Amino acid sequence: MKTFKKILIVLLVIIAIPFIVALFVPNHFANEGQVVINKPVYEVFDYIKYVKNQDNFGVWQLSDPNMKTTEEGQDGTVGFKYNWDSEKLGKGAQVITNIVENQRMESDMFFLEFDDKPNKAYITVEEQTPGQTLVKWGISGETPYPWNLMSLFHNMDNDFNAGLEKLKEILESQEGVASDKTFLFNYYKETLQKLESQVLGLSKEQMHFKPTEDSWSISQCLEHIVLTENMILGMIKEYMEKPINPQDREKIKFSDKEIMDMVVDRREKYQAPETLIAEGKYDDPHAAILDLKLQREEIFSIVKNTPIGEFRNRVNESPAGSVDAYQSLLFLAGHTARHTFQIEEIKTNNNFPK
Repeated sequence: MKTFKKILIVLLVIIAIPFIVALFVPNHFANEGQVVINKPVYEVFDYIKYVKNQDNFGVWQLSDPNMKTTEEGQDGTVGFKYNWDSEKLGKGAQVITNIVENQRMESDMFFLEFDDKPNKAYITVEEQTPGQTLVKWGISGETPYPWNLMSLFHNMDNDFNAGLEKLKEILESQEGVASDKTFLFNYYKETLQKLESQVLGLSKEQMHFKPTEDSWSISQCLEHIVLTENMILGMIKEYMEKPINPQDREKIKFSDKEIMDMVVDRREKYQAPETLIAEGKYDDPHAAILDLKLQREEIFSIVKNTPIGEFRNRVNESPAGSVDAYQSLLFLAGHTARHTFQIEEIKTNNNFPK
């Protein structure tokens, strides 16, 4: 009997030790990781300000592929709430509380099984060089007794660092050729200049010349460009009114460069829809170029006032498969280049009016 009591006392002491130790372990915690990513600040921030993108690089999210999630509000804006329910991680929620564009995103983290006060999470970006960004990801808060004992056995700094390394891998592997607004503006400028160089100064007779009865004239090509840009611009505006869907980016099969190459490759012929088959209303190339420039002012305004991430995180279907809104804008400029090549072909015809 005495032996049994001794064993019982020993067991009780063993059980009690963690609870006693927990009394002396701080319940306040602050953890952080950091990494330098070889991408400009705005490009990094346009990705990290969306909470749902953490599913792609967060250690905890990636640890449970069967985690169920729901959302309330618009991701990337203050007030957005992201809820999770995981057999492995438990239940919780993250709410965006503050966004300083190209600087920081702050949020409240709730771990519902504890029913405690929110923990304060943040991701910040800081430019190191024009093409390098320092990213810090961390959290601070309080862990209820006796769960605070877990801090002795698990360092969340390592989790944040591992997640940021995954983020670095994701962002640095993205296509760089058309990843910013500068490239886009330059592409539109280049394609317009080449078009102007081919058509300005043409006579009415030259504008309406057709190499064959079934082929298009230069006037029709110009009208088709204007009509197409107007239609696709309308589609892009509709895309931008829809909720972001970054989870669909995995459906995109073509890089930016591949999209650009495909649209200008005239070896592949396409039948234009009836609504985009032009009659050839332009007698004067200046009138067509003016209409195109006026139309592009709205395109430039949208691009100027919209973060790249807003385009990248809206994936839609196209004849080429799934593309994001940025790639649709690339297609639009490339479409002008495609028909500029067609105009060049018309002008090389032996019967082209002199």
